[in-house]
Amino acid sequence: MESMYIESPQNNHVKNLVKLRDRKHRNRQDKFIIEGLRELEHAIDSSYPIITIYYCPELFPSEAHTEFIEKLASNSAFQLIRMHTSAFSKSSYREGPDGLIALSEAKEMSLSELKLKEECTLLVLEGIEKPGNLGAIIRSAEGSGVDAILLNNCLLDTYNPNAIRASQGLLFRLPIINVETDYLHQWLKNNQFVSIATTPNTNNSYSEHSYTNRTALFMGSESHGLSEKMLKEADHLIHIPMKGHADSLNVSVATAICLYEINRQKSC
Repeated sequence: MESMYIESPQNNHVKNLVKLRDRKHRNRQDKFIIEGLRELEHAIDSSYPIITIYYCPELFPSEAHTEFIEKLASNSAFQLIRMHTSAFSKSSYREGPDGLIALSEAKEMSLSELKLKEECTLLVLEGIEKPGNLGAIIRSAEGSGVDAILLNNCLLDTYNPNAIRASQGLLFRLPIINVETDYLHQWLKNNQFVSIATTPNTNNSYSEHSYTNRTALFMGSESHGLSEKMLKEADHLIHIPMKGHADSLNVSVATAICLYEINRQKSC
């Protein structure tokens, strides 16, 4: 049920939403913002601990947005706060906002909490720097049946607003876990994963490799690829054959190619 109406862009709620664009404030508060109807629906369906939903009907682009708020108004689990267009525009990170922003608590998960299937596929991302790439990778991972994403030495946090938007909210559908390098490799061995690392320095094509029941695919940073330690710890190395003059692919594209081949083989 609506509890208040915010008109001023100088309101403390507005100021805090603006602060949460920055990682340091997300880390301090263990909170983050979710913007957009599609993203919010994924978060709610995935039982994310949403605290407050801010909305501005004047900015709703469709009847679906109105129906969404009307449905939530009857649910006491959500605090709804209406905003004036000026307050909402100040709060919104996006160009052309759709009138919906939520404040949510962050969710932390450990490897020990993962429920592993016999044919489990994990995606291990090392040193990823760009939130747009992370979001695109998450979309491909969710679509190709990845069971969890493990982040190692990445230069951004999962709840970066651009990562959430680029993933179209699908990051709420997957376990995404930050892991330390040594613990990661030991855990993979203990749980009988075969680790596959991507590198141009091998003749083993991704499409010719046979993917076993439990697979961990290693993908490296946009600028440097995988570290020597990651490559050394991997059980197998694969590459994506290139034609023409290009010597590499965007990491999100390369990840999608490999993941869908893994999924194809495991689905046969």
